[in-house]
Amino acid sequence: MKRYYNSTTHEWYTEGQTMTRKIDNGVFSGIPSEEQLTAWGFKEWVEPAPTPTQLLEQAKAGKVAEIEAYDSSDAVNAFSVNGKWMWLDAATRQQLRISLDAMKAAGRESVTKWFDGEEYTYPTDVWYYMLGLVEVYASDCLNVTEGHKRAVQALETVEAVEDYDYTTGYPEKVVL
Repeated sequence: MKRYYNSTTHEWYTEGQTMTRKIDNGVFSGIPSEEQLTAWGFKEWVEPAPTPTQLLEQAKAGKVAEIEAYDSSDAVNAFSVNGKWMWLDAATRQQLRISLDAMKAAGRESVTKWFDGEEYTYPTDVWYYMLGLVEVYASDCLNVTEGHKRAVQALETVEAVEDYDYTTGYPEKVVL
């Protein structure tokens, strides 16, 4: 879709839009032709080519978005309990910790929790141990992700950004 700009009036027009404009013999209301736009001082807008610096910044922003998407994916966010893969986000891990603290304070020696329709019962101390392993894993993964983002920001060419492999360095997933 073409865009037009009038540098005298600083007006923009996008092809296909209805325009109302005062003209010498009245008012024009409708979709103008290219000839009318030209007569009114509009010129087709051609987006300037991005500078090398802009291209590098765009490449970096795109790669960082890929890194963040990977960090949020099952490729990173997963651990296994008895062969079943799952993930607990930070808020759920925090809530589980609060729940375990309350149950331990109440003297519970074992705790039952449900995840994805399955029941898991373990001694309270085992829950703490498993939650700790998952928390350390999540923290280590975050450190790797942030390191990849920092490394991408330090790159100096679009080609280096495009070639950067952000899938490396992550710790082995926790298997419980």
